[in-house]
Amino acid sequence: MDIKDIENIIKILKQNEVTEFELEQEGTRVKLSRTTGGAYVAAEARWDMVPAVQVSAPIATGAAASTAAPQEDLGRYVKVESPIVGTFYRRASPDAELFVKEGDIVSKGDTLCIIEAMKLMNEIEATTSGRLVKILSSDGQVVEFGETLFLIDPSA
Repeated sequence: MDIKDIENIIKILKQNEVTEFELEQEGTRVKLSRTTGGAYVAAEARWDMVPAVQVSAPIATGAAASTAAPQEDLGRYVKVESPIVGTFYRRASPDAELFVKEGDIVSKGDTLCIIEAMKLMNEIEATTSGRLVKILSSDGQVVEFGETLFLIDPSA
């Protein structure tokens, strides 16, 4: 799949007002989500697409990515995943305090973030009590259904 193919796909998606599209071909996976501004954003793809058709180099995957830095055993942490596709926010409003920071102790049911989907603000709560080890998304980032947002160490 080359740039021209991706440009043609985006053009067809815009003409037909498609908001999400996923394609896997010859080991390359492209997943496009349309933001409220009309630009397409790639997620979990080998090509990172910023507004419409600007495309950068392929993202390192597999063995190439794992040799870059040693990885910690993440299996002991509880994952908090996004239940919906939307925009991730770490605070209730631009001038409000962050819901949580890395290292905070959280209780089951505590609000960790908000995901905005179709103008609705959805509070995402901690699924377990423990220490918040890692925040994997940043403010204003589009997140996908099932994407891991936080890691919680329940033994803390």
